[in-house]
Amino acid sequence: MTVDPARPYRTHPPAAPLPLAAAPAGRLVLRGGRVVDPAGGRDGVADVAIVAGRVADVAADIPLERDDRIVDADGLLVLPGLVDLHCHLHDLFDVSTRPVEEAVVHGTVLALSPGAGNTFMAPALLGAEVDRGLPLHVGCYLGIPAVLGTRARVEDLVAYFRGELPPDAQSALITRNPLTNALGRLAVGLKDHMGHAILTDEALEAACTVAAAAGLVLMSHCQDPEHAERVVAVAAGRPVLLTHATAAGGGTHGEARESLARVLALAARPGVTLDFATAHLRAAGGLRDGLRIEEGARRLALEALARGRVAILTSDGPCNATMKGFGDSSANIPCLLDLVADGVLSLPQAVATMTANPAALLARLTGGSWWTAEVGHLGVGARANAVLVHPRERRVVMTIVEGTVAAFEGRVVRGAAGVGGWAARTGLLRRLGVGDLPIFRRKPAQ
Repeated sequence: MTVDPARPYRTHPPAAPLPLAAAPAGRLVLRGGRVVDPAGGRDGVADVAIVAGRVADVAADIPLERDDRIVDADGLLVLPGLVDLHCHLHDLFDVSTRPVEEAVVHGTVLALSPGAGNTFMAPALLGAEVDRGLPLHVGCYLGIPAVLGTRARVEDLVAYFRGELPPDAQSALITRNPLTNALGRLAVGLKDHMGHAILTDEALEAACTVAAAAGLVLMSHCQDPEHAERVVAVAAGRPVLLTHATAAGGGTHGEARESLARVLALAARPGVTLDFATAHLRAAGGLRDGLRIEEGARRLALEALARGRVAILTSDGPCNATMKGFGDSSANIPCLLDLVADGVLSLPQAVATMTANPAALLARLTGGSWWTAEVGHLGVGARANAVLVHPRERRVVMTIVEGTVAAFEGRVVRGAAGVGGWAARTGLLRRLGVGDLPIFRRKPAQ
């Protein structure tokens, strides 16, 4: 047979070109799990249908369609994805862990990182990781010493965080770096940490004023009860979040139970909210590579939870780092189920401590209604963030972020890189535009 070079021989017709992207056409349906959604008052077996990254329907026996992708959730708990107000990410000099990946594997879908004395650059640095592709949503706090260490006055800082300070004023008062100026105000809050810097009363007063006026969360370390009492006194009714209050029960700054009792008493003061670290609430009193709580103090903390004096839990973590945390994301789901098994909280109450309750606090302190509208629940229209849990084994089977399976059976799914975004006070941003700057240049505006 002679082959004409101008007309190459083919044994079959030419194939149609592949599409550039082949996104799944149907819904993602979580089928037959026990849906526990405290914000929506739901606790029972149901299906959850997800379309385009949003919850489209929650009902018993949703009729299936041809192109649906079905996750068999029979025998599993289907919970809103965890919202962690205090979860260190790439800032504690990790020695062998991958905190972002571990957080999503253990059910966290939105984590706010307090940082190790975060500078104004923190949103740009962590935001670059978002641009390069993270499997969960992140945000951060700024360290108060860094914020007050600029030339900006209190009124300038309020204007800056409100987005009202002109660029030339930012350059003169805060930093010459335009990226830092552009992204620093996207922080969720300000962080006080006595271990990083002991602030003067005047500095604490300035931070309280800026946070209250600009809609920022003011978070303070409360391992030392004397320091916690001082912060609350200076705040004088303005909102303050005393984080991982169980750390006071470690006995590092006085007798453990007495120290925690002093911090717990502050929960009755106007404007004060406390959170507990999940690892401290478990029977072991914490992880072996972190600060552990004494048993008497642990029981006091459980009593405070049962009475509703504290209603928010965080991980803090990771412990496995040069700078130790007090817990780890791996303790979150086991802790919630422990609290139920021990009769401290009902299952909806326990789930709410890391879903609806932190979302509600963020909405209240920042004035951003998007927190409660879009995260912390599985209502129709919410972002499709969910965690499937094996109740008897007390482990996460699957984590779903924005309708994408981000982790399954203890491993991150590579296809979820990029589904996460940046959590700002005003909304969730898909990209911040800094991750590709080493590769591309932008033409200056004329």
